[in-house]
Amino acid sequence: MTGSCRAFQSGALSSRPFYFRASVFAPKKTNMKAPIEQISRVETKSRILVIEDDPAVSILLVKILKSHGFDVCAAATGTGGLRLIEEQNCDLILADIDLPDIDGFEICRRIKQNPKLRPVPIILMSGRLAEGNEALALKLGASDYISKPFGVNNILNKVSARLREVKGGP
Repeated sequence: MTGSCRAFQSGALSSRPFYFRASVFAPKKTNMKAPIEQISRVETKSRILVIEDDPAVSILLVKILKSHGFDVCAAATGTGGLRLIEEQNCDLILADIDLPDIDGFEICRRIKQNPKLRPVPIILMSGRLAEGNEALALKLGASDYISKPFGVNNILNKVSARLREVKGGP
């Protein structure tokens, strides 16, 4: 495998820009074709969009979800998240409520107003103990709500349950 290191920066609208470095690896070119079972596994992998402005939380969520077989993309702002929702075919959205530009409630409103995106489950998260956050999230069409700090099993159980509901699995 060959590799390189790339630097990434959060969007310009973020009040707390962050940078991180990630190693990017590309497999060497070969004439071998991927086995059929590997291709079908990739095609059925659920894609999750994480919208979180805290870099530590975002990286943690991405690592947790990827380590459990999910395809994950991330945005640091609500605007960036809405752009990715339009560009990517996401199966589930995991969004923070307290974002620097557009809050998670507004993201939920906009997604649920779009007939094409309406079926996509949204799980809203917040570290604030504001009374009524969970009720408002559910009223706006969120599928679930997670309080921070969260446990790994809590995240995985809620994500899996919401995906099963949409995909009709066991």
